[in-house]
Amino acid sequence: MVGGKVRLAMGLQKSPKHGTPPKPPLPSPSSANKTNSSQKTVFSRSFGVYFPRSSAQVQPRPPDVTELLRLVEELRDRESRLKTELLEHKLLKESVSIVPLLENDIAVKKTELERALKEMENLRNENEKLRTEVEEMKGKVEEERKEKERKVREMESEISELKKMVTSHPVCNGKAEVFGENEDLLSSSQRFNGLVEVSAKSNLVKNLKRSNSKCWEAVVFSASSNEKVESL
Repeated sequence: MVGGKVRLAMGLQKSPKHGTPPKPPLPSPSSANKTNSSQKTVFSRSFGVYFPRSSAQVQPRPPDVTELLRLVEELRDRESRLKTELLEHKLLKESVSIVPLLENDIAVKKTELERALKEMENLRNENEKLRTEVEEMKGKVEEERKEKERKVREMESEISELKKMVTSHPVCNGKAEVFGENEDLLSSSQRFNGLVEVSAKSNLVKNLKRSNSKCWEAVVFSASSNEKVESL
C-alpha cells in the first residue's frame, strides 16, 4: 500500500488496462523537451514533500535578548568614553593655545617682582644710611650741646663775677678819691665798659640757648621722620 502511494507520487503507477487506444501522433522535439521538464518538476516536488531540503532544516539560532542588551550597553559605554576623550582633546587643544599667553604673563610678573625687589633693596640701603646719619647727627648735637652748656656755664660765672665787681664798685670809688681825679674817671669808664660787656654776654647766652633748642628740635624731627620711613 505504501509502495503504491510512493509510486503514485512518483507517477509510476500503471494505468489500468483498456483497449488499445489509437496511437497518438508522434510529438515534435520541442514538445518532447517540454514533457521531460514537466516530469522532472513533478518528480522533484513529490520528493520535496517527503524529503525537505537541508537548507530548510538548518535555520540560524535567534539571538539572545540578554546578549543584545549587553552589546547595547557596551556600545553606550564606548560612546560615552569616546565623547569624554573628544572633550579632553578639545580642552587640551584650548589649553595648548593658552600656554603662550600664560608664559608671557608669568614673564611680565617675574620682571615686575625683580624690579620691586631691587627697589626694596635700595630703600633698605637708604634707610640704613639715614639711620647712620641720624646716629652721627645725634652724637654731634650731643657734643655741641655739652660744649655750649659748658660755655654757658663759663659765661654765667664770668657774668656773676662782673656783677659782683659792679656791685662792689662804690667801695672802689671811695678808695679812688685818694689817688686823684684821673683815677676816678678811669674807674667810671671801666664801669661803663663792664656794663656793656655784661649786657653783650647776657645776649650771647640767650642766643646760644635759643640756637641750642632749635638745633635739638631739628634733630628730634629728623629722627622721628626716619623712624616713620622705617615703619613704612
